[in-house]
Amino acid sequence: MTEATSTMEWLVAGRAVAEPALVGRIPLDADVDRLRQEVDALLIRHPLIFESTRQLAVQVRPGSTDPWYESCYEEKDIAPEHEYNTLNPELRGTYLAEVLARFPFPVYRARLLALTPRTCYSVHRDATARYHVAITTSEHALFIFVEQDRVIRVPADGHGYFVDTREVHTAMNGGRDLRIHLVVAAGP
Repeated sequence: MTEATSTMEWLVAGRAVAEPALVGRIPLDADVDRLRQEVDALLIRHPLIFESTRQLAVQVRPGSTDPWYESCYEEKDIAPEHEYNTLNPELRGTYLAEVLARFPFPVYRARLLALTPRTCYSVHRDATARYHVAITTSEHALFIFVEQDRVIRVPADGHGYFVDTREVHTAMNGGRDLRIHLVVAAGP
């Protein structure tokens, strides 16, 4: 069990279990309303890019010439995730930086990911697992793990959720509002 998994409570079907699963919770005790207000103000200054998988980089590589967007492309088109390990300089001293610092281990490639209403990603798997902190969500924003025949939802409760996106999955937002998560890579 890694350092990350030893510090989290694992959840399966909404109840705690002893063994790792697709989802685990890390208590961050973030104030979701405060986080939402700060993210809303940030997105006025720096818009999300891409059509349906809208993103904004929170962490950058040292010396990046495109700090808000460089890490927002597909994994195959960017540097290794662990190189995105520096807080975007404009975010120093913010509540977003404080929430990132609450993770009990180093985080990489932190981004704001927004999923447009009535949108579904293609089925895929990521090279690394992810931690999600829901900022704006609804009961209709879901992860679907195809091979496990499982559906999960990350609640906007101020905690970080380990989501094993190395497994074949998709994410969908069947709601009417934009879903926004703070997402970080689970490690190098």
